[in-house]
Amino acid sequence: MKKFNNFNLSLIKNKQWYHQRFDGCPMFIFPVAEAETRREKRKPRGTEAKIRVCFFDSGKADWYLDMADIKRGANAIIRLTKKQPNISDILLRRWRKDEKRFEDFFWQEFPKINLRRINDHELIELWQKEHALFLERFTSSSIIDHFALGTDQYIGDLLRREASRLKKYQKESDYTNIFSISTAPTRQSFINQAEIDLLKIVTGEVKESLRDFSKRYFWIKNNYVLAQILSEKNFREEIKAWKASGKDLKTEFRRIEKTPRINQQRKEALFRKYNFSPLLRTLIKISDDFTWWQDERKKSTYFNIHMGCEILKEISRRKRCSIEELKYLLPNELSGFVSGMGPTRKQLEARIGFSAIIGTEEQNQVLTGQEAKHLRKIMFGRKIQKKVTDFRGLSASTGKAIGRVKIVRSATEVAKVKQGDILVAVMTRPDYVVAMKKAAAIVTNEGGITSHAAIVSRELGIPCIIGTKIATEVLKDGDLVEVNANHGWVRKLNK
Repeated sequence: MKKFNNFNLSLIKNKQWYHQRFDGCPMFIFPVAEAETRREKRKPRGTEAKIRVCFFDSGKADWYLDMADIKRGANAIIRLTKKQPNISDILLRRWRKDEKRFEDFFWQEFPKINLRRINDHELIELWQKEHALFLERFTSSSIIDHFALGTDQYIGDLLRREASRLKKYQKESDYTNIFSISTAPTRQSFINQAEIDLLKIVTGEVKESLRDFSKRYFWIKNNYVLAQILSEKNFREEIKAWKASGKDLKTEFRRIEKTPRINQQRKEALFRKYNFSPLLRTLIKISDDFTWWQDERKKSTYFNIHMGCEILKEISRRKRCSIEELKYLLPNELSGFVSGMGPTRKQLEARIGFSAIIGTEEQNQVLTGQEAKHLRKIMFGRKIQKKVTDFRGLSASTGKAIGRVKIVRSATEVAKVKQGDILVAVMTRPDYVVAMKKAAAIVTNEGGITSHAAIVSRELGIPCIIGTKIATEVLKDGDLVEVNANHGWVRKLNK
């Protein structure tokens, strides 16, 4: 692996970075960099990433995308849209076989393998096969991310301009509502489908046993570092919490079940009212298609993490090392580690302390300690945040709320959010949902119209402002704030 001082610094200096935060480790995040920087015939030219950078610190992963990549990828899809209005259908078809192949491996082939009965060589071969299937399935990821994160402003400006021309809205909150309706998803997310299926069992709508349900959804609370195999007991606890909430559970699952259909009806009504251009309608359709595609991608990462953790667990048993150490290997280093030729345990300890990975098509870097800190300094310099009492973002779900700030930096912190708090995060993840359901409003640094925060806040019917860039920097736990998602601003109410 090349030394950092030989790296092409023009790829990281003087860049504008889009920041995402996960609970994550190199073993499961680095494949994303591999897939997104890979060029292949299925990807439209310009949609691949030139670089991805991630820092690891205390179980948290800070993932950075070059805004130049995002803009180039988004513009490539917009150009194609003008020539091929069905471009999203074409792209979805290109990966369908690999998506099915990966899911079939997860559900049909992998469960039949007794990991303890195969030798080291066979175990590594299994790992390499699983990793290769995941990469082939996942190379579409850069298309999804670049479109989702790079077209918000373009679609928003088109909506505003065309609605204004037709003189159909009078104030900013009207436009925010138009934007929210236009970009609401019309397909069920896998997390919501799991809730619906469990609620149907609880209310007697179906006769499926909790045991069978847990076999279908045991993976649903994984993240980029942890694989949790959920049992009947876990889901009984979830049912217990639902019953304690006092909600009518039949009403609840029917509300969740019909939300996509209502979104579709509201969108069709909006299109009848507003004679939007073919380009705008097509971009809205692509956004809807990619929202679903993004959700399917997220599900596949959970499958990948389950299988990966099972293999790492077996290797940790054989090599008498912790599974946490193994998670700080890169996928292509695992074979060397097993044979005694790869990174040492001391090197892995250094990565656990503080490290960074840089992924490009040509070369990959793992940096630790001072080198990783030097990389961060080159990328960001010294950030000095002035005192800010109010700031703006993109309204993903309308409404207003006042409450106390709770900043969530990791899934391990979701329990600190209480009923009526304002949840503030770099971005939200599926494992934040339990906190999102308690929040009076959600505010994020990053996020696009297909982001998790945007989709879930609409489903929950709570105000949400995304893309503020600075929320977690200028707010702190306990601050009293007003969130006005009708106009896209957040204001501190206490000094």
